[in-house]
Amino acid sequence: MTPTPTLTRVAAPDESDRARDTIEIWLALDPEAQNEQLARLIAAAVHPGPGSALERFAATGCLKAQDALDEINDVRVPLEREGWVDALGRHVLSLGGRS
Repeated sequence: MTPTPTLTRVAAPDESDRARDTIEIWLALDPEAQNEQLARLIAAAVHPGPGSALERFAATGCLKAQDALDEINDVRVPLEREGWVDALGRHVLSLGGRS
C-alpha cells in the first residue's frame, strides 16, 4: 500500500504593518531616489549571477551602463515580468554612460 501524501498549509505571518511602513518610507523618497532603488531591486531579481554588472549594481549602486545593458539584453523572464526588465533598461539608458 502506497502512503497518500499529505498537504499541509502554513499561514504566512501578516506583513501588512511592514508593507505599510515600507510604502510610507518609499513615498518619502524623492522620485529620483525611488527610481534608483526600484532599478536596484529589479536588478537583484533578474541578474545572471555573482560578479555580473547587474548583481554589482543591485548590491552597491555602482553601474557600468554598457555591461548592464548587455546583460539586460540576455535576461529571460516570464511574460508578466518583462515590464520589470524594460523599466530597468530605461533606467540604465537614462543614466547614459555614468558609472
